[in-house]
Amino acid sequence: MDFDAAVAELSTLVETLERDGDDRALLLLELIDAIHRPALQAIAAGDFTDRAAQTVLAMYDLVDVEPELLVEEALDDVRPYIESHGGHVELLRVEGGDVHLRLGGACDGCAGSAATLARGIEQALREHFPPFERIVSHPPEPVAPSLLQIEPTGPSLPEPEPAGPSLLQIEMVRPDSAAVASLPRPVFATVGELSDLPSGALKSVDADGVAVLLANVDGEVYALRDGCPVDGRTLEGGRLAGAVVVCPWHNCAFDIRSGKRADDEPGAAAMRVVPIAVQDGVLRVAVNVA
Repeated sequence: MDFDAAVAELSTLVETLERDGDDRALLLLELIDAIHRPALQAIAAGDFTDRAAQTVLAMYDLVDVEPELLVEEALDDVRPYIESHGGHVELLRVEGGDVHLRLGGACDGCAGSAATLARGIEQALREHFPPFERIVSHPPEPVAPSLLQIEPTGPSLPEPEPAGPSLLQIEMVRPDSAAVASLPRPVFATVGELSDLPSGALKSVDADGVAVLLANVDGEVYALRDGCPVDGRTLEGGRLAGAVVVCPWHNCAFDIRSGKRADDEPGAAAMRVVPIAVQDGVLRVAVNVA
């Protein structure tokens, strides 16, 4: 099909979809526009190194994208999710299908949290980086000691005629352990069973008096503070299309993994990510910190 015929066919299809009120198809068009518009703007400006431009060009096999760029794009999708658990992730390098990462600060208070984070990262990598095979995890870098404190000991010596060098006392100064221990940690509360949230389901639950929206995306569970940024209404009863949840009241769309807008208003207010852990089939979320 040539260009002019494709444009005409697309225009007819859009008119049909608008007349029939097929929200899913219209959402698909909006998402395609959200992906292609910034890429085309960068290409028109001559910036072929822009990440969006590189991604779209690679979709049509017009350019080879660096593996690190694809991996960083995947990590950007889940960084709010990781940070909500009190953690952070750093890409070290990509070797074939092996992605070398350094994870740090992830919630130590829940054994299920680390596994949940790893699954979320793996899912994002499979979506954005087809050669992905495994994550190679590296331990956090050791905390370096601060500058040495050097103090002379022994009897004071007259400055004009020193008898010799004084003995030196070297003290290693390390971070205050009490300050490290006081870093905020998510406090998890049980909100239900995984078996009650089948794949593709949305459910609003109460966690310590806070409404939380749960979503099961192909077996992975995510959580957001429930309440549309427009007026605070619940999104329970909305539509879940892949990892995008559509508000039943205003038709605005959000990425369930990051809470960011996923429609034609990417700069609009986002929803807040809630840490979630799945342990022994039990769902636990954290709306408070210790």
